[in-house]
Amino acid sequence: MKIFWSSALLSRQDVIKALVDPKSALQFNLKQWNDLVIILRHEKLLARFYLLLEYCGSTVRLPPQVKRHCENAKTLAAKQKAVVLSESKQLKRTFQCEDYRLLFLKGAAYTLSNTSASLGRVFSDIDILVPKQTIGGAERKLAIHGWLSKEVDDYDDRYYRQWSHEIPPMQHGTRGTVLDLHHNLVPPVSGKAIDMSKFLAIAGREIDGINVLNEPGLFFHSAVHLFFNDDYSAAFRDMTDLYLLVKDQPESFFVSLFELHEVAGFRKESYIALKLLKIEYDVTLPIWVEEHIENSAVRISQREFALLKIAAGPKHSLLEQGECELHKTLAELRGLFLKMPFHILIFHSCMKLYRTMAKLLLGEHIFTKSSSSN
Repeated sequence: MKIFWSSALLSRQDVIKALVDPKSALQFNLKQWNDLVIILRHEKLLARFYLLLEYCGSTVRLPPQVKRHCENAKTLAAKQKAVVLSESKQLKRTFQCEDYRLLFLKGAAYTLSNTSASLGRVFSDIDILVPKQTIGGAERKLAIHGWLSKEVDDYDDRYYRQWSHEIPPMQHGTRGTVLDLHHNLVPPVSGKAIDMSKFLAIAGREIDGINVLNEPGLFFHSAVHLFFNDDYSAAFRDMTDLYLLVKDQPESFFVSLFELHEVAGFRKESYIALKLLKIEYDVTLPIWVEEHIENSAVRISQREFALLKIAAGPKHSLLEQGECELHKTLAELRGLFLKMPFHILIFHSCMKLYRTMAKLLLGEHIFTKSSSSN
């Protein structure tokens, strides 16, 4: 295989295709390989790409310097998977005497249920969910077992506990693992909080004593987490999660997914995801699913779809399209408007601006919660 150096930049579609059809990347020249490795590492997808290429039996055709980076990424992903498996056992023991279910979410759930989306998945934290009425007790139990709340200022602490669907992140004092403790899939302040008992009645399952969502439930949550959110920093990784979750699924998967929408809503988020997967990732949807989306009362404007198409794709200065910072910012503003009523959003924005300015003038710890009381 002859590989030459060229100044040709990769397009966003080149990068997406490398995940959908990894063998397509074998035609790249050294400059494009260099760029692809940097872009995929930035998007936390280098291990996933390599494992998909390995599955095709084509890793022997990689340039040696590229293969070395990919092997390192694969090793890191394997170590993180081992951490998730170990932490899940520890958490299961921590909550074994409780009369409620501890549910694992997102990346940890992909790994624990061994779905295709676990392939090469890397993590920044572990997400778990407990019933809202038990979250105080769960936080105290975790503290007894070495999990400490990360330091946040007094306003952010109130924001988490009053308006969010999770409490401030916790970190284990010796192992360093970060834990997000949720009580819902979406912030209650949005007015769209899900009835979790009804949702889990049809979306929950148990695997080897560990509670996770079934595959339609995983897809539902991933779509909601991506398109009903104000953070698009890992959006491309999340889109590839959705791609692997839906790829080659039988029609019963879509029947179950639409049943979840009857219980929990959020049709629009799934419809956006499915349309993007069809257009960008060449996913074949059942005809009735396409008709259902097109004929639905849920409306997705062309501008909104075009914005999310860019924001949920690869973003890097080495791409033809660049970092797409404007699209990312607009998508995140859209997420803020979805998550908060306008009057609360204005109040929250003003408070954050005021407190940021105060910290710049008076020091970072001006609003840090006091560890002692008088």
